[in-house]
Amino acid sequence: MSEKTVIFKQAILDWYEKNGRGYIWRGHSDPYKILVSEIMLQQTNADRVSPVYQRFTQQYPNIRALAQAELPDLMTVMKPIGLGYRAGRLKRVAEKLVAEYEADFPATEEALMAFPGIGRYISNAILCFAFDKKVALVDVNVVRLYDRVFGVTSEKARPRDDPKLWKFAGEMLPVTRFKEYNLAPIDFSAQVCTLRKPKCDRCPLSSLCNYCAKGF
Repeated sequence: MSEKTVIFKQAILDWYEKNGRGYIWRGHSDPYKILVSEIMLQQTNADRVSPVYQRFTQQYPNIRALAQAELPDLMTVMKPIGLGYRAGRLKRVAEKLVAEYEADFPATEEALMAFPGIGRYISNAILCFAFDKKVALVDVNVVRLYDRVFGVTSEKARPRDDPKLWKFAGEMLPVTRFKEYNLAPIDFSAQVCTLRKPKCDRCPLSSLCNYCAKGF
């Protein structure tokens, strides 16, 4: 492990400890609530999701309640965040869980990714936060951060689906605090290493960053 990698890991964990976002879906191990939050967060700002998530999980507190819900009612609750197809996706996952797993979440990537609408990111989020599995999370924010700091790039149209980036992210996970570490790059990229006008002048990683060194 390079000195740069060691410094990066510690710096971003230190930053997250002071600046991590305290969303209500974080800090617990309920795979149902993790599933709901991750599907709601797809292509949607987290601050918009918060009130909808809270209302949704109060009205449908578990997988069985969701499986039995009427689709129009689900769509009504989720309407404020748009992308109405996600209501149907959640219901289909719930129905499959009840029918095939007696409402218990499986704890393997293969089984989770067999559900409609669950890709590697959501699968790994459930495995990490609900089942304490040391697996990485890669989204567009993480891709941007690793590109800027480490020059890890992809030629694929959807870099977040590139196995090379998932491998790199997995290698970056610390032995302990990997849950915090998975969230740290996401929050850091949303608040500091933003797509446009990144805050290099107050970035604790600027001395490591190829992007900041170029003076953007």
